[in-house]
Amino acid sequence: MAQCKNLSVNKTALPYSRIGSQHAACAASRTKGNQMDPQFKAMVVDEWTANSTTAAWRKWHPKFAVQLAAMTAALVDAAGIKPGMRVLDIASGTGEPAITLSKLVGASGHVTATDLAADMLAISEDNARAAGCTNIDFRQADAHELPFPDRSFDAVTVRLGAMYFWDCTKALAEIRRVLRQGGVAAFVCWGGLDTNRYVLSALGPFVKRRELPPMPADVPQPLRFATKGSLSAELERAGFSAIAEESRVLPAPWPGPPEELWQQFYDVAVPMQPYIDSFDAATREAARAEAIAEFRQCYDGTFTDVPIGVVVASGRR
Repeated sequence: MAQCKNLSVNKTALPYSRIGSQHAACAASRTKGNQMDPQFKAMVVDEWTANSTTAAWRKWHPKFAVQLAAMTAALVDAAGIKPGMRVLDIASGTGEPAITLSKLVGASGHVTATDLAADMLAISEDNARAAGCTNIDFRQADAHELPFPDRSFDAVTVRLGAMYFWDCTKALAEIRRVLRQGGVAAFVCWGGLDTNRYVLSALGPFVKRRELPPMPADVPQPLRFATKGSLSAELERAGFSAIAEESRVLPAPWPGPPEELWQQFYDVAVPMQPYIDSFDAATREAARAEAIAEFRQCYDGTFTDVPIGVVVASGRR
């Protein structure tokens, strides 16, 4: 793997807290007392099930699984996954980490993969079938209203999904409800940009050209739990015990050139597309070229391994 050279984007000049704020501001305007406007919920579903979005996730899934393998491994470790366990995976997207989980729990175990977007679940089911997984079922479900009996699962996993819970207390209470006594819920969320070269390199060249308004607190947005202790506080509020939280920087080897990695980032970073597209063509291309140049410092001819900063957290019922 390539050893990344020093990041040339000036981190101190970038407003870390403002990345993702366009989507967050929209969410804040549609939130009242922890209740999300149903129209906003429908907008989020539409956003993630647009034909261009689902096509991109289907296209990039095999390489995305390689890129985020270390993230999945961190989640698996935090959840204490073992053969024979019954596991609920929330926000499964196109199939990971549910596919990895199904292999780890084995024939004596079972995985239930859920997502708010039915079109994403259809891709997940196709990918699981292609991987030979027979111990997974798929359910369209909202984390705030899980359609499962109390104490149904040994573990619950959420990879890059908890940041978008619009009523975090309610969603975490639901997760705790469906866990057996002693069961573990594990989460991986985006870390702060000071440790997240992947996001910083991709978006930094745009943000330094035009700042975004300050990000509202405690609304659905990518960096919602980047602040140390914020996710732990939510877990404690929901009644979890034995809470653990750790910030980590993980390898993320994209099996392809930097140009492809940036295109993948743009294609699947749905909340950021309106912001990127708002630049005129010349400015957008200049910023894109700068981002690719940052990625190229981590390219060894086979992999573009740009480190990803995450928060890994867990709690026990």
